[in-house]
Amino acid sequence: MAWKSQYYPTFMSHNPVIDSIAFARSGNRCQGTLQGDRLTRLDDSLVDRAGEVSYEVRGILWDDKPALELKIEGWLMVRCLRCLGPMRWPVQIGNRVRLARNDADLDAADEDGVDAIPASQELDVTELVEDELLLQWPIAPRHDVHGMTQCDADLPVGDDRAAHPFAALGRLSPRRGGTQQGNQD
Repeated sequence: MAWKSQYYPTFMSHNPVIDSIAFARSGNRCQGTLQGDRLTRLDDSLVDRAGEVSYEVRGILWDDKPALELKIEGWLMVRCLRCLGPMRWPVQIGNRVRLARNDADLDAADEDGVDAIPASQELDVTELVEDELLLQWPIAPRHDVHGMTQCDADLPVGDDRAAHPFAALGRLSPRRGGTQQGNQD
């Protein structure tokens, strides 16, 4: 399929690049899939490079201002902060960002409570997707399945650590026969 619009993304090293304002005004759409190993800015947060995210970027006019609608879905491997094991993090992001031509536009968007990014004639879509992933990144990812964590489900039956994760702290309390040592500041 040939694209007639000169504003449709060009591909350099498999990274789509768009003229953001023209892309938004013409209502173009760009989509693709990124493997975990392409998300280099997430290296420190990923357990391994497995996973993939699919994205769709659509240009729109939002309140007569150029904007981009983003839809990102897929999964990435992160570390569960409860059991420290690998965990498949489901990604499902939908966001709309206004394109700001200057600092005044950014300030106006901030006053309106609207997400905004600087407009660019060469906006790297891969970087835009990574930015959205970073903004939505879980603070403390942990396994969750139907209200019960997989971390807890892996413990033997009758193990009270699942029901009372801080039970061991109670044994340290002087009132409960624990140690008298503590913070002596």
